[in-house]
Amino acid sequence: MSNQAIEYAIPSPPQDPISGLAFNPNPSKAHQLLVSSWDKTVRLYHLANLDEASSSDPSKRVRLIHTFNHEAPVLDVCWITDTLAASGGIDRRVRLLNLETGQTNIIGKHTAPISRIRYSHSANLLISSSWDCTLKVWDPSPVNASLLRTINLPDKALAMDVSPPSPITSNDAGTSISIIDQTPRLVVGMAGRLIHIFDLSRWREEIDNTKAGKSNNEDVWRAEQKRESSLKFMLRDIRCMPNGQGYAISSIEGRIAVEFFDTSESIQAKKYAFKCHRQVVDGVDTVYPVNGLSFHPQHATFASLGGDAIVAIWDPLAKKRIRQYPRYPSPLSAGAFSSDGAWLAVASGFENIEDTRHRGPEPGKVQIHIRSVWEDCKPKAK
Repeated sequence: MSNQAIEYAIPSPPQDPISGLAFNPNPSKAHQLLVSSWDKTVRLYHLANLDEASSSDPSKRVRLIHTFNHEAPVLDVCWITDTLAASGGIDRRVRLLNLETGQTNIIGKHTAPISRIRYSHSANLLISSSWDCTLKVWDPSPVNASLLRTINLPDKALAMDVSPPSPITSNDAGTSISIIDQTPRLVVGMAGRLIHIFDLSRWREEIDNTKAGKSNNEDVWRAEQKRESSLKFMLRDIRCMPNGQGYAISSIEGRIAVEFFDTSESIQAKKYAFKCHRQVVDGVDTVYPVNGLSFHPQHATFASLGGDAIVAIWDPLAKKRIRQYPRYPSPLSAGAFSSDGAWLAVASGFENIEDTRHRGPEPGKVQIHIRSVWEDCKPKAK
């Protein structure tokens, strides 16, 4: 990976705030980026690779491949394969997006807006969460896409992620992170600070057994673990560790917690929470929401994206911040690392009363910033 720092903005981004960013999980196609927005679209961009970005103005290498129009703001998007993605949002519909043809297919809907949508490569299941207090489990096959199960939740789903978050692959450098716990899981964060953890391997087995005409086992659909968040205020994001050991959660009150799946006493003793994204403004200690999290797929460090327009990089094992980037023009709404670990995409322009405090070029304007981060995100030697 190059040591030269590269940063540029994607030309012609969405005009309304960005709700989600997702790079292709295939490292050989890590230059493909999906963007969901409140402007009622999902966009597929082809970004400059590292060699192109190093040799010329990388923003000129960016190509908008497709724009998928929706009937209402889109709240999330995820990859299924190199040619298929899924989206959900305010219009309550789950859509499959054909990334080759630009066509969309509505496969079903919730009764309230869809908050998150995720695909588990390990279980081959698409899962949508909603403010209607349900999860819906889908077969995402383009030909036979269908609803497999609806699971009731005790409260509105606000955040969700799958573990491990990506298929086990290696990057261009021939390295890959060691998956310590390969059990496919779903982590759901709800209003009321509830966390439910589901075993997706049991879901997959039950679905296959049902198709084969074997007896149903309703117990598999119940949460494997039910927890209360150690954060005292409403959750903003959940992201699972690339090694499958646990997850990080963020809240509106400038805090992050690092949790582990293993329920043994020795492992649970390792969980912790910390304050972040806080500063003194006009003599007042101001606390900002941590709007997004993203784990580096190779180094296992993670980025936090705040309402203070700051990106910080954290080493969860050393329990310390290893990098903080200069303030962006306006509050941050989403972020994602590329699957080869070379890039971090950050969305600024989140509508917030604090926009006026963050002076920069056109504060409040929606922008997608692409930054090379391989070296920045390496854990520091002890």
